[in-house]
Amino acid sequence: MQAFYQAKRAAGKPYKVAVVACINKLLHWIYAVLTRQEAVADVA
Repeated sequence: MQAFYQAKRAAGKPYKVAVVACINKLLHWIYAVLTRQEAVADVA
């Protein structure tokens, strides 16, 4: 997630826009886990 945030900031996005993009990505991940009933593999 930190790499995603840094990429958004490097692309010139303001702080709040980058944070909201991270939140949106995290919510998509959570929704996918809840709907698929699968465990998440930590790739970090």
